[in-house]
Amino acid sequence: MPSPESINEQAANWLIQLNEPGADARLREEFDRWKRLDPRHATAADRLQGFIGQMSALRPQKASVHAALDAAFTSRKKPYRNKRSAAALLLLFALLLPGWALWRSELPDYLLADLRTRPAQWLSQRLPDQSQLTLNGNSAVDLHFDGTQRRIELLRGEVLVEVAHDPSRPFIVETEQGRMRALGTRFVVTRENGVTLLTMLESRVAATAGDNPAAVEVGAGERARITRAAVQRLAPVDTRSVEDAWRHHQLVVKDQPLPDVLDQLARQFPGHVQFDREALADLRVSAVLPLDDSTRALNLIAEALPVKVREFTPWLVLVTRKTEH
Repeated sequence: MPSPESINEQAANWLIQLNEPGADARLREEFDRWKRLDPRHATAADRLQGFIGQMSALRPQKASVHAALDAAFTSRKKPYRNKRSAAALLLLFALLLPGWALWRSELPDYLLADLRTRPAQWLSQRLPDQSQLTLNGNSAVDLHFDGTQRRIELLRGEVLVEVAHDPSRPFIVETEQGRMRALGTRFVVTRENGVTLLTMLESRVAATAGDNPAAVEVGAGERARITRAAVQRLAPVDTRSVEDAWRHHQLVVKDQPLPDVLDQLARQFPGHVQFDREALADLRVSAVLPLDDSTRALNLIAEALPVKVREFTPWLVLVTRKTEH
């Protein structure tokens, strides 16, 4: 069964063709037949036509959709060999952008966070107890500090925690999946794909899952995956490599699936990185990539693997597999 994304792209291609000067009655009949094949086809076409109407209303004179989109491409002074395909993707992105942006922003928690960063922005903050937090790009935390508690909530992204000693107030990091009580000094907490990852650099942390009160101690050089149900120890980590990656704003990956790497890079991109997970699933990456320059990181991947990176707007990048000729 075709995915919603595939149907939207088909609808966009139909409407691009229908708004070109050569469109005729036969093409419109074929379009109507396509809409009747599946109720989702008609829904996607109606939604896109509504968007086209809004776009046309903003133009001082009537013009074809293709011409309007061509003007947008020309203004960027970048040649595209297949303007129809590029225009369809741009139209599809414009249609899906509002819903995608709302989902990604996690309103209102992110906007109201005590500390937050934009994509590719890092922030270090000294806390009232002299502990230190370092947020990497696209991250947010809330702070809860008073005479009896030291607690932070990681709302999104990743944070490096350096805990100052205070025997009267335990230092707690919370996420949706669980809680980590610091028994030492330095560790990294990451929210990723509905789970929490804990990476210990020094000393120990007692980690508990949200629905399981049994604590699991995680020591230096160890990593744990926390879900609502359990805390699971993972393979050991090279703490020096983790420290260097944080210091230089890098992503260090070893034999990871390309879609997983693209997920991490996409968090540091100001717009949207589009790719087909299944088509790229067998490609694996071992590299050191700059997290504060996602465009360069994607280009480095394209140099090493059979993929093509195309930028359609400053907010949309498409990563596809190269086809063999």
